[in-house]
Amino acid sequence: MRERFLRNLRAVEAVLAGASLTDTARDMQIAPSTLSRLVRRTRTLGVLACVPHGTYSRERELHPAFQEVIRRLYLLPTKLSMTAIAEHAELKRTARRVQEDTGTAIPLPTYEQVRGYVRLLKQEPQVRRSREQVKGPLRDRQSPRSFALSIPAPAQLAQVDEHSLELYVVTPDGIPVTHQVHAAVLICVKTAAIMSAVLALGPLKEEDYMRLVKGMLEPKDRLVLQAGCQHPWPCLGKPAVIFHDRGKIFTSERARQVLVDRLGIITEQAPAYCPSAKGTVEALFRWMTQRFERRLPNTSHGIHDAEAAAKAGAMTLEELERYFYRAIVDDYQQSWDGLRRQIRSVFWEEAVRQTGVPQYLGAPDDLKLLLMKAQNRKAGSHAYRVHDGSRLSFQGHWYVCPGLLSRLSKREFEIYYDRRDISVIYLFVEGKYVGEAYCQAFMGQRVSEWEAAAMRKHDREKAKAAATASVEVRARMQEEIEETKKQRRRASRAREQARQFDRQREEIHPPHVLETLESLAPDTASSLRLPKATPDPAKEYPVQQLAIRYREREMEP
Repeated sequence: MRERFLRNLRAVEAVLAGASLTDTARDMQIAPSTLSRLVRRTRTLGVLACVPHGTYSRERELHPAFQEVIRRLYLLPTKLSMTAIAEHAELKRTARRVQEDTGTAIPLPTYEQVRGYVRLLKQEPQVRRSREQVKGPLRDRQSPRSFALSIPAPAQLAQVDEHSLELYVVTPDGIPVTHQVHAAVLICVKTAAIMSAVLALGPLKEEDYMRLVKGMLEPKDRLVLQAGCQHPWPCLGKPAVIFHDRGKIFTSERARQVLVDRLGIITEQAPAYCPSAKGTVEALFRWMTQRFERRLPNTSHGIHDAEAAAKAGAMTLEELERYFYRAIVDDYQQSWDGLRRQIRSVFWEEAVRQTGVPQYLGAPDDLKLLLMKAQNRKAGSHAYRVHDGSRLSFQGHWYVCPGLLSRLSKREFEIYYDRRDISVIYLFVEGKYVGEAYCQAFMGQRVSEWEAAAMRKHDREKAKAAATASVEVRARMQEEIEETKKQRRRASRAREQARQFDRQREEIHPPHVLETLESLAPDTASSLRLPKATPDPAKEYPVQQLAIRYREREMEP
């Protein structure tokens, strides 16, 4: 403080001696406005005006444990609001933990305290980059060698990401499903070999990420056989670390439970706006766009009318998956990698022979638990039951399994299914796999959840159009029926009249009946015309004249 006082005093004395205020402020490293204020105050108060104001710092009333929790909640990928942070249950758990440790109850932070600390956090550059999506600086090279080549073993580090393809997909009946396909890929960084890949006709969900993890852990011989690939796909194993971005399907609670708690895989999140951190999988998506998507006949890239692309390509999901896996196995895996200086599939096999790859050692049936679990909204327990003792209703379709469903007729069970193929569902009782049930309507074909929804929507539209047409037919029928009713009534009256006339014929009655009818018949008049009217004779009837009474005269006294 003494140094600042002496500096201010020297600057004021120089200005009062005739020196320039601007030059003196620049030499003394003082703002010109501050020096001008000091000169004015010195002329009024004297040397005391050069004494600087006292500075001090005060500890925050917010407990350090609460500060740490608020910082962690503020940096979550879900971007909680200040109200959500102030009402979060983690603050209450922290308060209980601090009370158990210190024996003193501390109050929960108020909204104003949370708001003030969040304002302080916003001033930190690292927090701003993470929370407010500020682009981070480019990462410098850490070593002269490539990071991919420095990884000691295959599948030790894997990268996962999602990508969208502008492709038009239809059902086998030609019903349009979507014009955008979503793909997710998990790739080994050391060998650049693809360990798993899935396609979805809608936005990716947690279940699609679980399908990707399931494909990473199990062999792909059946998939290669269905796609008709010329080469094998031997890439499988359990990675040590999976590197992902801030996508919700990768950072969800279920993904953490499955990967970290059950499988023991470490998950790491890439920094925001830094695609170079996931360079291997980003390069794969460039190949996918240039070498696969834009070379298909059903692509909508550069075509304004997506329906025209559908008519040109007319590709179903099964055909698209077949070409997709063939492009991965027979094209990408067999291509030369310039950085690694080897064919990717060969490099994977050589690396596996040298160091090996950790494998999934659990039961294969347990992997079905990674699929999507169905929720029965009509039951409080969200479980399913057998109908009619032999069949099961699921998503508007009937599923059968002759030997299994009859034994489960009085028990509750859970259903897991693959969104890619709902022709088969997997049944679990108390967490144990018991069997499968098959849809009779989809027997012999693989139908995805999206295709089934498109077919149901198309069928509803056709049924509505047919119902509208049948309404008009029924209206015309009602009009014709009304006209026919009138005609029938007229015909009925004519028949009844003819019947009455037939009853009056003499030849159908015996003689004694005819005699009775003649006795009961009224006398017939000689003529139906009335006689001629004759007026009454004049003055034939006596007439009595009535006296006239006058009201005015009667009222006089």
